[in-house]
Amino acid sequence: MAEVLDIRGGDEQAVARAVTRAAETVADGQLVVIPDEAGYHMVGSIVDPSAAEILLRPTVLTEQSDNSDVLPGPVVLGQDAASVLGLASVSTDSEELVQRLSRRCWPAPVVMDLVPQATPPNNCSASWWTHVTDTGQLPVRVPAHEVPRGLLDLADTLLLARPLDLTDSGDPTPGSCDSATLILQAGPSRFAGGDTTIRIRENRWDVTHEGAVGAATVARMACRAVVFVCTGNTCRSPMAEALFRKMLAERLQCRDEELVDRGFLVGSAGVAAYGGSPISLEAAESLRERGIEFASHVSQPLTAELAAQADHLVTMTNGHRNSILEAWPDAASRVRLLDVNGADIDDPIGGSSTVYAECCQAIQSHLQQLIEELLDNSPS
Repeated sequence: MAEVLDIRGGDEQAVARAVTRAAETVADGQLVVIPDEAGYHMVGSIVDPSAAEILLRPTVLTEQSDNSDVLPGPVVLGQDAASVLGLASVSTDSEELVQRLSRRCWPAPVVMDLVPQATPPNNCSASWWTHVTDTGQLPVRVPAHEVPRGLLDLADTLLLARPLDLTDSGDPTPGSCDSATLILQAGPSRFAGGDTTIRIRENRWDVTHEGAVGAATVARMACRAVVFVCTGNTCRSPMAEALFRKMLAERLQCRDEELVDRGFLVGSAGVAAYGGSPISLEAAESLRERGIEFASHVSQPLTAELAAQADHLVTMTNGHRNSILEAWPDAASRVRLLDVNGADIDDPIGGSSTVYAECCQAIQSHLQQLIEELLDNSPS
């Protein structure tokens, strides 16, 4: 009979004690049932052969279960993307897509099904790795829930986690917990439906199980996000955004609102923007002369979250680029000047309508090359 620790009260100390007890149990080679964002999982250490053997056994699911099409076998849980992606063989074609989804999907109840690397990693169960290589499926995830994250921290190893069959009330079915030594009972999970699974092969992705995160949300997260950056996000960067939207839609032969369906998210921001300001009248007029109505634009600051989510941060000047790199050095590979020759696009603020028109024309002249580069590197 498994020991049950009830942590439904949410007391911080009680949860900490329960997670510590779970870590000790996992270290002893036993299995623990833990709550997660979208259900419950039975977990064990990735290095323990007996734990892996049990987690690899097929399970009989009840009619209430929604897990019938989840990947066979346990999912690897890690504290961060680097810890789990190190087990995968990520090709040049798929690298950008994998990195993009890992930035946007994790931590969350989203599993990425990847191709396993060719050689067995250090410190993992041989039976689990044989299963992974035989199936060609490496399901990995970074959880957000405090219990698995705390357990990963204390266990100091990757975990194998098998989703459990649930009752109508959201608790694990009694039969699904038979192999566990310890059960952490936290009541129904925050989200329903279990983990969403994204299968990635080369530069293609598809949702093989739609769980807590919907397929439409995954589609947006898989888009290439292009963010144009200036100072206040009222002149240069909104002009660049509007022109880019129009030019890209024309190239892809779609409407502006269909760019997401074609795999692109487009936006703009300012390194010193207060947020909430409209596009300048002169910038709006310059766009209007080119058949673009963009008066609904509202400025926004470039935040850490937006910088992390963007695949391409396109700056108007070297100063903007330096500001981004100073604040977020990890974004270096995703930051570039609009002018590939290294020249700045000068700020037209306070200038005449002619100055704005010339600025708009300069921006437009550089966008075509950007579009060509992006489309050359996009899935066909």
